Amino acid sequence: QHLLFPTVWDTTEDATHLAAATSHDGLAWSWLADRLMETGPFGQFDGGSIFWHPNLLELANGDFALPYTGYAFPHKYPRGAWSYRPGYAVWPKGRLVGIEARQTGEFTTVSLMPPGRKLRINAVTKRAGSVLVSVTRRSGQTLAGRSFDDAVPIVGDQYRTPVRWKSGDDLGAQDGEPICLRFRMDRATLFGIDFE
Repeated sequence: QHLLFPTVWDTTEDATHLAAATSHDGLAWSWLADRLMETGPFGQFDGGSIFWHPNLLELANGDFALPYTGYAFPHKYPRGAWSYRPGYAVWPKGRLVGIEARQTGEFTTVSLMPPGRKLRINAVTKRAGSVLVSVTRRSGQTLAGRSFDDAVPIVGDQYRTPVRWKSGDDLGAQDGEPICLRFRMDRATLFGIDFE
């Protein structure tokens, strides 16, 4: 999977911002986000314009960083004034891209063979938000004890937090049985899931 982080120059305002796109083959690109980061406020080292460097870095603690050069003056005007410094845009571990529900939303994964019996989630919710997870068979039938009504709500800033239902934290499927995961989100962003 390829990631592209172009600097976009808005000529009407003489401002720059960071966008993100993804591609399977490096030829056809889809936008992930229009504005990941904008030019800083005037007076800051990056208050005039920002230009990104191509390589996303994984830091020792697992965070991702994208280096950039910040200029104190806009890209076009005023000319002759040069003041710049390096900087990093940093995303916490595993939180570069997510699925966001600004209000409420639901989605279902494709059918998958879980490589483990338990599910962990990387998500952030607003104060009054939540994430609920349901487990179904490929046919759409919900597994016993794994419905949205059985789910323990996931609330707050949760990194690799075990997903639980009233009767436990096991996915509830038989070994070798394909499942689908359904997510019901309320003012939340889901960054990833993994199994153990």
